[in-house]
Amino acid sequence: MRTGLSRLLLGIVWVLSVAEACSQTTSSTQTAVLFEGARVIFDSRRPPIENAALLVDHGRIVTTGKKGEVRAPAGAARVDLTGKTVMPALIDSHVHLGYQKGLSYAAENFTRENLIDQLNRYAYAGVAAVLSLGTDPGDLPFKLRAEQDFGLLGGALYLTAGRGFAAPDAGPGAPAMKASAYGITTEEQARQGVREQISRNVAFVKIWVDDRSGTVPKLSPALYRAIIDEAHQQRTRVIAHVYYLDDAKDLARAGIDAFAHLVRDREMDAEVIALIKQRKVLVIPNLDLAQSRTPAEAPAWLDDSLFKETTPAAVIDRVRAFYAHRPAEAVEAARKTYGNMQRSLAKLNAAGVRIALGADSGAVQDHFHAYTSHRELQLMVEAGMTPAQALTAATVTSADFLRLADRGTLEAGKRADFIVLDANPLDDIANTKRIADVYLEGRKLDRQAMRAAWK
Repeated sequence: MRTGLSRLLLGIVWVLSVAEACSQTTSSTQTAVLFEGARVIFDSRRPPIENAALLVDHGRIVTTGKKGEVRAPAGAARVDLTGKTVMPALIDSHVHLGYQKGLSYAAENFTRENLIDQLNRYAYAGVAAVLSLGTDPGDLPFKLRAEQDFGLLGGALYLTAGRGFAAPDAGPGAPAMKASAYGITTEEQARQGVREQISRNVAFVKIWVDDRSGTVPKLSPALYRAIIDEAHQQRTRVIAHVYYLDDAKDLARAGIDAFAHLVRDREMDAEVIALIKQRKVLVIPNLDLAQSRTPAEAPAWLDDSLFKETTPAAVIDRVRAFYAHRPAEAVEAARKTYGNMQRSLAKLNAAGVRIALGADSGAVQDHFHAYTSHRELQLMVEAGMTPAQALTAATVTSADFLRLADRGTLEAGKRADFIVLDANPLDDIANTKRIADVYLEGRKLDRQAMRAAWK
């Protein structure tokens, strides 16, 4: 999908015009490296290898095994990771890039500089790829993706769903994002818009099926069926923002490929879970935004080191002020909704539904990029998933869903995208935030320099 002729030509034209320096991860490494002594979670569906050896060459995993059993070629570098845990880098299947910059949240922030900054923050936090879901206007996302295809831009891999589809003014909830979505009223508009987006090699088509508590019209079944049908004819999958249980049932019957949210008007029932399982619909829970509205006072994670490293201090101060003025009725309503979501996720997980990581970061002001991917993992475990299941959602399942065949595990032939942790996330999922180092395509990020630049 990313290597089509139209993207290739676009990439060549754009790359020739690039005059600025590339980001942290663009230098090439030609030497084999043997990483030894760590616990390696090479595939979160299987037991880790203790006191392991991981051989990397030209950005790819050569082999993984026990220390002493993996032979390195002559001249290979060695890295001692004794006491550390190594796991595949995370993949976030639902973000909204570009709209927040410092304290400002506006369409004018959707710039090259801001997008690259956010992609680098994701990489810093050990997130190797993100899918920006339906709020990416214009040519810029495709130009950046082309630069990454040509190896001229680092950061997290940028996948985009381009512009999504909704009834007029009924797409993204944030006013700054409203203009990014198609507002459609006819089947022909729906099909034409889908063809336009697919001609640009979007990774997915995004739709919003929500009336925002009765304040806007909802995308009708006739129109979302036309979108799904047209996209499937073009071999492209469709992801739905959904809110109501009844809509989720009809969307599943209509052939939707994934839900970008859990149902939130009530707890998901046996019928919708059976439909999702039967029709192999993937679910991206997006717990964090709902959970962030449940505390009655400032939560402890505001002092987390990774949060402070990836989030501007002025934004943190504004969030603290938000929690200082939470009305009791708002807290109670948020807790009721969130309780339904937790129980729904537990049911989906018990039923064996495919679940991927997605934090909906950037969907509204102060819903943080990078750090929130890790928060989402913690909330998935609190809702009943095991740490191994949450890691699988964030690596194996997300990679498979985004068709990133060379990511998600640390098996031979895969990209050497991995996180070096100070503690084992299989013991406590919060340990994914205890990052010692991040390697993308076998290259160690200079996280110290990145922190200094952000300050």
